[in-house]
Amino acid sequence: MSAEPVPCKEGDHGKFEVSVRDGLARIGRLHTDTHILETPTLLPVVNPNILTVTPREMWEDFDIKGLITNSYVIWKHEKLKQHALEKGVHD
Repeated sequence: MSAEPVPCKEGDHGKFEVSVRDGLARIGRLHTDTHILETPTLLPVVNPNILTVTPREMWEDFDIKGLITNSYVIWKHEKLKQHALEKGVHD
């Protein structure tokens, strides 16, 4: 398992820092609220209704650096939609 995520610096949220260029390709670091994501990276898509593997298991067992979900899945299911509206999608 890798170390805990390192939060980005104040004011860097949403910043993409380019570290290497090759033609039109870029390698870099994406700064988020919770950590810095190195690119390129594989982002598994999670359906909150069908958790074959939990996000925690993906982090611990497969060393993933991030994941995404389809917002349509959250919007379509009332329970998930209410939770997202009340507490946010990252809760």
